[in-house]
Amino acid sequence: MTHIVHAAAEDIRSEDSLLLIKELSEELGLLYGGDGTAGFQLSDVEVPRAAFIVARIDGYPVGCGALRPFDETSVEVKRMYTRNGYRRKGIAQAILAEAERLANELGYTNLKLQTGPLQPEAAALYERVGYYRIPVFSGNWDRVLAYQKDLVHEKV
Repeated sequence: MTHIVHAAAEDIRSEDSLLLIKELSEELGLLYGGDGTAGFQLSDVEVPRAAFIVARIDGYPVGCGALRPFDETSVEVKRMYTRNGYRRKGIAQAILAEAERLANELGYTNLKLQTGPLQPEAAALYERVGYYRIPVFSGNWDRVLAYQKDLVHEKV
């Protein structure tokens, strides 16, 4: 049975959003050590031109992602996460598609993101959907994989 994934901006302080962020931080903490937050704060997306996206199947929260302003033309994708049991089902692609749609709507020309070397599936996904490698832009850990995707603005 095919379930439709619905990804949309939601309140980052909702119960579902906070639970998804907590699960992701715990998973990243186990992978890389530390608290797994990668310096992300809820307030990072409580500013203009930012968003927090929750993906749902039949109303159940299965993943998330955030858009944090980077500069006037770039937005950073943060907190990309899909719950275990829902991976490899198009959840992350739905989140990224909504992130790109929102970024375009918010007037950005590109999206940037960073992932770690212990997440090869994430890196493969980003490359599959059009992100390309760029120099690390945040943090001082040399093993970070940084990516960018340029948005194509339609002429009206």
